[in-house]
Parts: sequence; C-alpha cells; structure tokens
Amino acid sequence: MTGKKYRVVALILAAVILAAGGVLCYRHFHQTAQPVTAEASAETAAAETVIFRQKDDRWKDDALGDSAYHMADSGCLTCCVAAALQMQQISVDGLPEDADAGAVNQFFSKQGVYDGQGNLQWDVLEQVTGVPVLRQDAAELPEGALDEYLADGCFPIVRVKMPKSGSTHYVLLTGSEDGTYQCMDPLQKKEQTVPLSDFHNQIYAVRVLQSPK
Repeated sequence: MTGKKYRVVALILAAVILAAGGVLCYRHFHQTAQPVTAEASAETAAAETVIFRQKDDRWKDDALGDSAYHMADSGCLTCCVAAALQMQQISVDGLPEDADAGAVNQFFSKQGVYDGQGNLQWDVLEQVTGVPVLRQDAAELPEGALDEYLADGCFPIVRVKMPKSGSTHYVLLTGSEDGTYQCMDPLQKKEQTVPLSDFHNQIYAVRVLQSPK
C-alpha cells in the first residue's frame, strides 16, 4: 500500500471511529434523560414556596467550602437544599429554622460537605445533618413518583440541563398545575416559580430530603 493510499484509509477509519463515538455519546445523553409530566388529576402546590437565588448579593461571592467555586456560579444545589429544608420544616442542629441559602452554605462549608471541586457530597450531608436523602437516577424513577413525593409534602430536587448551554443545573419542584411541574429555579432573577417545560420537561436525577426518624 502506497503512502497516499495509507493516509486515505487512515482518514476513513478515523472518521468512522469519530462517528461511532458521536453516536454513543448521543445515545448516552438521551438514555440518562427522562421526560416527565405531572398527572393533571394530582395538582399540588406548596403552602409557601421559598425562593433562594444563587446570585443574591448577600451570598453570591461566598465560596463552596475550600473550592474555587462560589454560590453565584455553582450554588444552585445548595439553594435547592436550603429551600427544601425550610418548606419541609426539617430541623438541623446548628442551623436556625429559617436558615437561608447563605447560612446553609456556610454550615456545609464548615462541616466539609463539599469536596475540593465544590461538589456537594450527599453521604457527608446525611452524616452531618441527620437528614436521609432519597437518591434516584431518572431512569430508575417509578411512574407517578414525583406526584407522590409532592402529595406527601416532599419537594424533589431534580437535575436538569440548561436549554442553551447544556450545563448541569438543579431546580426544586414546588408543585404541579395543568399537567406541568412548577420549579424554584435558583438562576431566576425574579422571585417566582417557572415551569419545568423551560427545561424541556427532561430530568436526569432526583434527590428528596426526608424527615429524620
């Protein structure tokens, strides 16, 4: 085989490998996502929705533990946890009952709940708060589970993707109306809920805080 022919064959093989890799990534993305729709007959609403914005001036510059990340850029999950604690009236030793997202972040930072990359470690959170957390991938979610959680007074934290960038984000489900889930989105500038349809009704994982026994 001449050098020219070898290069042509190598380029073809490389293109095939890249195409195959692209298909695998595409499939993985769609296998991990789960479309969800609320039951129209099971409409729910929080008695009082707590909204925390990660870019709130009071804590936007606060670091997540010892990491280089801050509430403004990576505090969505902490905001959701703080709101869920209040809305479900879950008490945690060391935190006031009305602890806001800034206070919860400071508590988590002191207790080592974040890793070096600012990721919240659920096992550590359970240990330091005494709050059990139900963790499910979207593919494992039983049909109607989100409606059941809301009916029981639990507010699921769900992992979504930002519509334009595809970046991972977390929102808190606060109820449902006309077959659509309503969310507390920590990136919203206004203190109001938004429909899950803003994220194409696609979720990737669920976390539900449960009252300690």
